[in-house]
Amino acid sequence: MSRPFIDCSIDQLETHFSAGMAAHDQQKLALIETELQHRKTARAGELHRILKAELASLQGQPVKPATKTHSGKTGGAQSSPSSAKVKRKISPTPEQSEAIDHFKSAASLKINAYAGSGKTSTLEMLAHSTNRRGQYIAFNRDIVREAKEKFPNRVNCSTTHGLAFKAMAPTFGGGNDKMVGKFNANQLAEILGLTKNWRLDEKHTLLPRSQAFLIIETIKKYAQSSDPDICAHHVPRHGSLVAAPPETMALAVDFAMRGARHVWGRMASPADALPLGHDGYLKLWALGDPQIAADFILLDEAQDTNPVVLGVLERQPAQMVYVGDKYQQIYEWRGAVNAMEKIQTGQTTYLTTSFRFGSEIANLASQVLRSLGEHKPVTGNRQVASKLAAAGRGATILARTNAATISAVITALDENQKPHLIGGNAELMDLLRGVQDLKSGQPSTVPDFFGFNTWQELVEFSGSGEGEHLRTFVKLVVERGEKQLMWALNRTVDHDQADLVISTAHKSKGREWPQVKLMDDFMKSKPRTAKPGTGSVEADPAELRLLYVALTRAKETLDVPTTVLDLLAGKAPSERTVSNGSPKKAPPAPGGRRPGPGGAVIEPFQPPTSYVPPGKPQPIRRPGAQPGPSPSNAAAQRTPAPKKKGFMSWLFGD
Repeated sequence: MSRPFIDCSIDQLETHFSAGMAAHDQQKLALIETELQHRKTARAGELHRILKAELASLQGQPVKPATKTHSGKTGGAQSSPSSAKVKRKISPTPEQSEAIDHFKSAASLKINAYAGSGKTSTLEMLAHSTNRRGQYIAFNRDIVREAKEKFPNRVNCSTTHGLAFKAMAPTFGGGNDKMVGKFNANQLAEILGLTKNWRLDEKHTLLPRSQAFLIIETIKKYAQSSDPDICAHHVPRHGSLVAAPPETMALAVDFAMRGARHVWGRMASPADALPLGHDGYLKLWALGDPQIAADFILLDEAQDTNPVVLGVLERQPAQMVYVGDKYQQIYEWRGAVNAMEKIQTGQTTYLTTSFRFGSEIANLASQVLRSLGEHKPVTGNRQVASKLAAAGRGATILARTNAATISAVITALDENQKPHLIGGNAELMDLLRGVQDLKSGQPSTVPDFFGFNTWQELVEFSGSGEGEHLRTFVKLVVERGEKQLMWALNRTVDHDQADLVISTAHKSKGREWPQVKLMDDFMKSKPRTAKPGTGSVEADPAELRLLYVALTRAKETLDVPTTVLDLLAGKAPSERTVSNGSPKKAPPAPGGRRPGPGGAVIEPFQPPTSYVPPGKPQPIRRPGAQPGPSPSNAAAQRTPAPKKKGFMSWLFGD
């Protein structure tokens, strides 16, 4: 028998298995079983056992004839040999039928789809229920590639970046370095002629690399927003700036805005070699008020939509269908907007029955949703025997933070297991290289290391109230050493060689495994109030949503720490606290002209002036700028900087 799945990783095989089960595609499942017979890992063996049981339960189902995939291999794809797509015969559930009926009314629609509730198959049903032209939009290329095989030819399937690239390529010469290239902080510092250290005040000095990094981060935040111009709120308050007084932050904002406007103008110019990058051409496309040629638009994973994309879609005359799970919105810390909460549509429907797991996991998921104020419970799959129990060897391990993830990697290595890290180790290695930079007296481009020029400065800051979000990470590095942590991360292996999989909850999204074990670092935020006997706690909603994502990755066995179960049951938590504050918004930038769309109006960039201690004449400011507070009253105007819960707290938070 042929092996059409020979090049697939075990994760991809699990995805094909789920798709085959949803379609009752015995031919595809048989081919997957053949492939699994050649795999020797524990995960492959577990999947093979489950698949054999599922094939036995499908006896009597009509066997779907094999077809040719786009690669020419035999499999379960939707294309016939003539490449004409055909409608799959899938009977909709009552909830799916309701969604189809609402869609046929041509009114815009929101479909709130719980974890594992058949979102993709529902979208496919919508696409096949009409002869109108459609546009399917997702943010993941693999999902789009799979959708192209399932959706009818009259529905175009693309990522948002794919739509923008196609529209902007004629202006910028196609897929060259101008369109898709990028530059780092060191390169930008050289381009802008930033060669001197800039001392904002007696405690804050930015080296040239840090100055350039602040400009880059400001442009990044602007590109992800729906704003037409670069504004003060696009300047991030990273690292040491979290605790900076208002007058110091005002200087940083003024500098970052002037630099960002200058650089963005060059990026947006076809005549300038400075690259746009993917976020850049997406932003320029959005600024041009594009119209998508479709009668209806299906937006997948709408809960994680960037404001720039949501702004484009809100202006479309087409029927909009927003599909997602508002309780899986876990990327707000990097600027995502929950369209399932924000957008108002004429119709709203739900998909509450999960095909992924059974009643025990569904009940726990419903308990989390009740804590978030949701009254519609999750319904489990009656044909899946899920349980809350201790997971066996080889279970997938999910953690809230990267600190716990690294600990799990070290534990696995100590037990002579070969771990695979979802998403690879590049992100964590970059963070640890940032530690090495600081220890050598060089600034780092890690956002939460911004403004620190030595490791000791960061260690001292982590002991303050404003630096609480860095405490766990710093403790990990102090106890283990960055070299030992890097050694462990370098010994993670590929999927097919692994004995077990380890991931953060963030990176587990969209995936599923037979057995899942949660680390005990979930629900770290101390509940504001505990309500004994009610089954509900008033916890940080972001923490609850992340827990919901993690526990709904399991299909058969879910291993949950007692501490987490106690918190959900309303029992008194242990004294584990983390800052719940949010960064104070930066004050408005002083003066300055505002560029039009695409950066048409560009101010000449001016490097910062040096800090002048109190008692000496202040440097002359550029025309039109407003003076900051005088040294005599600066202290009176300072307010305590709020505690920060940002990027690093998601990665290494307490």
